Amino acid sequence: AGALSLDVASLGVDLMSLSAHKIYGPKGVGVLYVRRGVILHPVVFGGGQESGFRSGTENVPGCMGMAAALELAEAERTVTTARLTPLRDRLIAGVLDAWPQAHLTGHPTARLPGHASFYLDHRSSESVLVDLDARGILCSSGSACHAGHSEPSHVLLATGLDRGPARNGLRMTLGSSTADADIDVVLDAVREVAGERVGVAG
Repeated sequence: AGALSLDVASLGVDLMSLSAHKIYGPKGVGVLYVRRGVILHPVVFGGGQESGFRSGTENVPGCMGMAAALELAEAERTVTTARLTPLRDRLIAGVLDAWPQAHLTGHPTARLPGHASFYLDHRSSESVLVDLDARGILCSSGSACHAGHSEPSHVLLATGLDRGPARNGLRMTLGSSTADADIDVVLDAVREVAGERVGVAG
């Protein structure tokens, strides 16, 4: 949402889930698109709310907030993509130039406009996160929903990476307020961290 078209007919999807907080909407609310004819079974029973899929009091203010966030995200999608893509590319090029141990995961350009993901050779991503955090740069070694887990990313494993490199994933994301100056700050921090503790095993 906010980065790609959500035309379910063109995508040919049976199911699509969206989280409001990913597009600056309220936390704790989401959307589940279910194609007509797809059979789902509820996991929460009771009053039969939400077409019987999830019983319980509906979060009406949250739903309204998500609807507004979706409208804004879609209205601004083209402009946001055009603004973030060159920033993302400069971030990727800068990290790879400063850090020979870093390798880009995924396609170099066919990726979300605000997403850069790497894995590191012979360097623990957790130590890098600590070093970057000390410089005011917040990144992740995996998905937010798996924060705190030491297991390698199942997504990176599915791309064919071995468990060692997959465990040393580093994810950087850009947002609505990211500007050129922010990329400068991040790359300065990356250059500093890249020169520290070189050769520490991951």
